[in-house]
Amino acid sequence: MRRLLLAALLTLAPAAAVAQSSVCLSAIPDDLRSAVEQDNWKILQPQDLTVRDLPVWKANHAGQCPGIASGNFYPRAQSSYIIALIRRDGERVEEQTLLVTLDKKNKTETSVIIPPVAVNAVAVVWKVPRGHWRGIDGTTASISHDSFVSEQIISTATQYYYDGQHLKSFPLSR
Repeated sequence: MRRLLLAALLTLAPAAAVAQSSVCLSAIPDDLRSAVEQDNWKILQPQDLTVRDLPVWKANHAGQCPGIASGNFYPRAQSSYIIALIRRDGERVEEQTLLVTLDKKNKTETSVIIPPVAVNAVAVVWKVPRGHWRGIDGTTASISHDSFVSEQIISTATQYYYDGQHLKSFPLSR
């Protein structure tokens, strides 16, 4: 009986990972995904997180994709996405980059927030609503649009926001 149960669980595990992946990637339009997933760069998904980081992500951001944050990040954009991309070398994540895509007047613009960099741990992204925020360094910001956080779970986190003209940031943890 135990062997039968174990076999059933092992059979269902890949299906659950695929379902989780498709739910994650449904957070952005297919044409946008095709545009950013090039040259072996892939959007960061739950299955890319370490065994240590995945439960923390799920507990704090259930149902969200660790590589996609959508919101009203830029004042003159109709919609915008923050996208964390990774590039693997076999099983190991070798590099990561962070992009913002802005839909302005039905034209998509993509900019690099963090250029490709070698990583030992991936950084997830998530949206923060507008409001008054304070960094651990004492920086305060009154943010009138959504902002986002790039975080290495159980490590460093930085909050980014547009001040109307420029992208600014402050540390949340080190």
